[in-house]
Amino acid sequence: MQDQLDHELERIDKLPKLGLLWVEYSAYALGVNIAPRKRSSKYCRLTRILVLIVNLSIIYSLVAFIMENYMISFETYVEAVLLTFQLSVGVVKMFHFQNKVESCSQLVFSTETGEVLKSLGLFQLDLPRKNELLSSVSLILLNNWMIIDRQVMFFFKIVCMPVLYYCVRPYFQYIFDCYIKDKDTCEMTLTYPAIVPYLQLGNYEFPSYVIRFFLLQSGPLWCFFAVFGFNSLFVVLTRYESGLIKVLRFLVQNSTSDILVPKDQRVKYLQCCVRLFARISSHHNQIENLFKYIILVQCSVSSILICMLLYKISTVLEVGWVWMGMIMVYFVTIALEITLYNVSAQKVESQSELLFHDWYNCSWYNESKEFKFMIKMMLLFSRRTFVLSVGGFTSLSHKFLVQVFRLSANFFLLLRNMNNK
Repeated sequence: MQDQLDHELERIDKLPKLGLLWVEYSAYALGVNIAPRKRSSKYCRLTRILVLIVNLSIIYSLVAFIMENYMISFETYVEAVLLTFQLSVGVVKMFHFQNKVESCSQLVFSTETGEVLKSLGLFQLDLPRKNELLSSVSLILLNNWMIIDRQVMFFFKIVCMPVLYYCVRPYFQYIFDCYIKDKDTCEMTLTYPAIVPYLQLGNYEFPSYVIRFFLLQSGPLWCFFAVFGFNSLFVVLTRYESGLIKVLRFLVQNSTSDILVPKDQRVKYLQCCVRLFARISSHHNQIENLFKYIILVQCSVSSILICMLLYKISTVLEVGWVWMGMIMVYFVTIALEITLYNVSAQKVESQSELLFHDWYNCSWYNESKEFKFMIKMMLLFSRRTFVLSVGGFTSLSHKFLVQVFRLSANFFLLLRNMNNK
């Protein structure tokens, strides 16, 4: 029967997972291959070098614009500051996940193939209703993957909004200037405020205006790959972990069921549950080590970005609904980015808290001494819930999310007061 469980996990592995597929493609576009069993890493080094050169060129152009307009007003260059932070964090993420690419690819492989659930020994026991048990476990996993796909693709659509805005804005601006305002002279403007350095060689410019234009056009795409790819990877891994805990909770809840588990098999059955708990704990530690410090960077930058977006919103209220709509979409993207981290981590923590109660609420008091001993040990180990830390300072949760928004609001008020003076 163990082969049937492996067969079921292989079947789930072969099912299309649109969310995870887009995550893999986004990371691959930055030169980080998190799924080496599916695609080659042959050109990843060259891709990373190209991405690094392009991103540093755009960051330099944005910083040049900031320095040029530094003495005018903060409103003039706030958009350039926002994009500089986003691109810089994208570069940091690219190097971080490349340095931990082996751990990252191992987690993705384990998540997609269900390695944590393989060879548990559970279905080798003499259980009367193995098929029912197997179908219940399979249903939990399938429903969990459906939720993962919905969450990831929802985030995909949100992140696409500001990217599309920056990509199409110069074309619509050109049409408006040339055909609606009836200007005598009209030209294609750059995608966003930046000063791209170039050499003037007689009547020629190197790089040409077209190259500089498309160089800046690629900036939002690199932001998309970094924001969507690596943040959604966190959602996939943590949401899958919460699904594993839900499977374990189901098994623990039925550990004393006369229908599913005979009396003489309950000690061995509970040993399999303990083994699964140990594997989930190891899986959780790998996720913690992978995201521990990059989450700290992300939360710090997100606080700054939310603060600046609030300031930008306060300055464009009288400009028009088009600008206001763009800023609101950008604000929703950044807010959702930090929200996904905290909500996903909170889901894992909540499931682990419920697991503690499931260990205690099973009818362990009517079982053997060995069964009771294992329950007592699991109550001790489960007392410490699975939390994901922010650089070792605090943990991701709903409470921390509120603190981030409150800190951003305080920074915004400080920035507004300083600018008024």
